[in-house]
Amino acid sequence: MSTPPDAKYQVLICDGPSCGLTYESELLEEALTRHLEGKPELQARVTLCRYTCFGRCEDGPNMFVHRLSEGEDPHEEPDPDVFESERGFYPGMDEPKVLRVVEQHVTTGAPVDDLVDDY
Repeated sequence: MSTPPDAKYQVLICDGPSCGLTYESELLEEALTRHLEGKPELQARVTLCRYTCFGRCEDGPNMFVHRLSEGEDPHEEPDPDVFESERGFYPGMDEPKVLRVVEQHVTTGAPVDDLVDDY
């Protein structure tokens, strides 16, 4: 499955008390930001956002990759229904997994099967 080369994505990284404090999700944000700076074509397609809490604290740090619809504001949190209707929830992330997911999911438009989970 391929995705249009101009498709845009919102990458939400949990910043709730468990993911943010216990699992240090800000380190994932920093790693992803550094990675995107070196890849302008990917950076143009990805908006990185903090998300309050996915409610899966024991699985953290958590991330969600959401393909944006035409005209959708990449800086606004998506409707919660998105989490159940799209396959893009990634629990238990670390730096290598985050970079792999962004590279593969954004490039192909398909979730990374061995890392994605049902929300």
